[in-house]
Amino acid sequence: MSPIPQSVFTSAQKFVSPPQKKLLTDIQTISSRLHQDSISDYSFLVSPIAKAYEGFLKDFFLKLGIIDQYNYHSDRFRVGKTLNPSLRYKRFSIFQKLADLDEEGEALAETLWDAWKYGRNEIFHYFPHNLKNITSGEAYERIVQILNAIIKSGEFLKKHRSDLMDPLS
Repeated sequence: MSPIPQSVFTSAQKFVSPPQKKLLTDIQTISSRLHQDSISDYSFLVSPIAKAYEGFLKDFFLKLGIIDQYNYHSDRFRVGKTLNPSLRYKRFSIFQKLADLDEEGEALAETLWDAWKYGRNEIFHYFPHNLKNITSGEAYERIVQILNAIIKSGEFLKKHRSDLMDPLS
């Protein structure tokens, strides 16, 4: 049994597209089959949700109208770069565009960035001075963090664009 509450998966699945739902299901399947902490790095557990999260964020940005179809389909659009609060005053900052939407936008941008940083950047990048190996518990915490970011984004989208709530197929 996975230490991630089923209710979190169920809530997040309301806001993701069918291919992203399959990635969430992969996490549930993998985590239900792991029974001990015998691996040096459980980053692989976070991979499917990190991939789903990137797709979800692109969908989310498109639905809010803060990116266009060109950027949505572009191989050059970088979610992390546009979400980075250190670059918020750059021309294409998604972080700043979210902050400008309303009083909840900046808090949401921070939530999205934190989930991106801990659930993707620290998982996929190699730092010789710090390998960032994570335990199964830390992997599950990061998965839940990403799922909660998806849920908050979905609720934000409902508030701002209730006419566009069907996930992209």
